[in-house]
Amino acid sequence: MNDVVEGTPRRALVWVELGLLAAWTLFVTAPLFDFDATSILAGREYLSSIASHHIWTHWQTCGACALWNGSLRGGAPAFVDVYGSWLHPLVIVTTLLAGVINGSKLALLGAFGLAGLAQWRLARLLGLGPLSRLWSAALAITAGNLAGRLEIGVFGVVLSTAAGALVLPELIALNQTPTRRAAAGLGITLALALIAGQGYLQIGLGLILPAALFLLPDEPATRALIFRRYAFAGVLALLLAAPLLVPFAHFLPAFVKDVDVYFGGAQPFAYIPLNLVIADASFYLSETLGKISFPYLYINYIGWAPVLLAVWGCFGALAENRRRVVRFLIAWSGLAFWIASADPFRVLAQLAPTTWLAEQLVGIRNPALIAGLAIPAILGLAALGLERLLNELPQVRLLAERTWVLDTALLVILPLTLALADAHHFNAGWIKMAKLEPEIFELLHALQTPDLQWTNPPYGEHVYIEPGIGMGLKMSYGIRAWNWRDHDAPPPAREASLRGEPPGMARDPQAGILPIYTAAGREYAAVAHADGARTVCAARGIGGDIDVTCDTAQPGVLTVRENNWEGWSAQVNGQTLRWLPGQWLAIELPPGKQTIQLRYRPWDVPLGFLLCSAGIFLAAFAFFKNDAVGAR
Repeated sequence: MNDVVEGTPRRALVWVELGLLAAWTLFVTAPLFDFDATSILAGREYLSSIASHHIWTHWQTCGACALWNGSLRGGAPAFVDVYGSWLHPLVIVTTLLAGVINGSKLALLGAFGLAGLAQWRLARLLGLGPLSRLWSAALAITAGNLAGRLEIGVFGVVLSTAAGALVLPELIALNQTPTRRAAAGLGITLALALIAGQGYLQIGLGLILPAALFLLPDEPATRALIFRRYAFAGVLALLLAAPLLVPFAHFLPAFVKDVDVYFGGAQPFAYIPLNLVIADASFYLSETLGKISFPYLYINYIGWAPVLLAVWGCFGALAENRRRVVRFLIAWSGLAFWIASADPFRVLAQLAPTTWLAEQLVGIRNPALIAGLAIPAILGLAALGLERLLNELPQVRLLAERTWVLDTALLVILPLTLALADAHHFNAGWIKMAKLEPEIFELLHALQTPDLQWTNPPYGEHVYIEPGIGMGLKMSYGIRAWNWRDHDAPPPAREASLRGEPPGMARDPQAGILPIYTAAGREYAAVAHADGARTVCAARGIGGDIDVTCDTAQPGVLTVRENNWEGWSAQVNGQTLRWLPGQWLAIELPPGKQTIQLRYRPWDVPLGFLLCSAGIFLAAFAFFKNDAVGAR
């Protein structure tokens, strides 16, 4: 099971196979090639799931201002968002090249391709032939654990699922050849999985990783070496992911999200494998077999052929090293299904030593998504089963008096093709595009305010989030999968509502398409004086760069409706002012006309990038100063 390609013919075969997989990826993701910026994936949550990608459009505009996300719910440190996929290299490059919407289409294409590449590498590490490699990789590209997630448009789940698939072959590679280079490869893929976004998949992957114990050899010295390599890979992953992990750890005590103590979206363990073979859209829209009616949580369809071949691949005469891999793949897929059932989270939440930890556990509301991580292992077993079938098929002599024989392996190509077409036919139905209607932009334009007042598009409507951020709106409620403890959303000065008149607001008679309501006294920045009078100030800026201009005849307290977090500074004429306690940015201001410069410059992000730089150095050292196999 050597992963080294020797000689020109084999090297050419590798490029041919990769070219075929690239062509298949382009075919599967063909709907994404509509690069009209008003053409989006039809999944309801798509535009809110890619909203964090605007970090890089803001970075292009104003550099360090992008460290603060001032677009939603009073603002928050931008680099703590574990739900978004903003830090992944695919997202960074595609966003900088093509913008948020079209860049996300390219990034999704890349995610599908990475899933196929991971599956192909797994089959190659197992020493399987071209047909087994290509078929299993093609199935990984069109499997339901990727396409099915687009039913609701959750970008981060697709990217995280693909990133998790990359980890699996690197674990096998490290156990086959426990070198520093192999450990660096594992560390890099772990880091890519950590920063791929969404959260649930990262938790699931962390709980599945102990399956790698089944790969360990019997020799104590080699085991000890592999454990050291695991430790190196883990440290490297943490260093490379530090730009996300350091700020998140810094603010974790204030982090809060909705909880579900009953894990109502988790399907019972016994039913989860059935989603591999049920190709019925109405089934996923129902509550049959312990589901809720959100298809994206459960679609993992690959069809009967790979499932039966996976069972076949678990048996037969196998060398000891391949038996270890089989046990590992079985354990990996079994753990993924068990974790997706939420059974371990229920137990851990009851045993949690603190209320805070219990809250974090019951905050894992949709563990069903974790089942998608089982697909690469199942397809790996299917590739083993196919290889076994090809090796055990007898040859058929066509003419008794001649030696011309038919390789009966050719007979399996048709059923394999039909199985691949079946999986593609069902799963491709979830990759659909839709158009952003002009009325969406008209409404967002109608919500714009003279400076930086908070606004609200229609409550719960994801379609307004990304375009609103792109237009520079500050959305009071917005949509975010998490929130800050004891931090209420700022009251909006303008709101579009489909649910009647919001409290304290009056309808704007000049508004057009949808009813828009306004409220007085909800300025973004104002000075409150001792006699009860107020002076409204003008504010300009983006993200963590805000300039507030005030002209007051008497001193007072300037309050800026932006969440007050460690990292903000305020300067007037070069003099740094001290913050007053409270949710909002507030300072004591002397009389006169002056411009207050508010800047968010935290210490945690630079530290994260410094650690990431150290990780890049370590990874480069491991690759270019690779040790011999078995070196201590």
